Amino acid sequence: MPTEPLFTKDLLTEVNTQWTAGNVDNTTPTFLETTGTGTDNTADPIRFDLNRGDVIVTRPGSPSFEEEPIGNWLYGNRTYNLTMEIYTRKSRQQLYDLMSEVRRICHARRHSMTSFQRLQFQAFNEETAQQVNMWYGIANLQAVNQMVLLET
Repeated sequence: MPTEPLFTKDLLTEVNTQWTAGNVDNTTPTFLETTGTGTDNTADPIRFDLNRGDVIVTRPGSPSFEEEPIGNWLYGNRTYNLTMEIYTRKSRQQLYDLMSEVRRICHARRHSMTSFQRLQFQAFNEETAQQVNMWYGIANLQAVNQMVLLET
């Protein structure tokens, strides 16, 4: 049986490769992937220093993976969900510029990933609760494979 693609890892590689620093104040953020592996089988806390630059953290979305059988259940549509948490200390405009670059990559490379038929930027939500001199938002992305053979 073929291995299941890992959307979080594949997307980080795609975004890191396609990032154009000139579109975002000539900066490239630090890209982090949450893995949930700790020494005692619990998640280690994420630690990063925004004084060193912007940070983008990727996490599996909820649900991480959806499968919708079609017809006689021989084929189906698969959807992989992901959230990107975007952090900056520069400005609110920088937050939106970072989000815009992620969105640009998703639109420009929507059919370019080898493990997925389509990459989609779904939504962006700016979070404003209890942050001072820090801007934070969450982008929701999806990868879609449609009409694929379901293993039985």
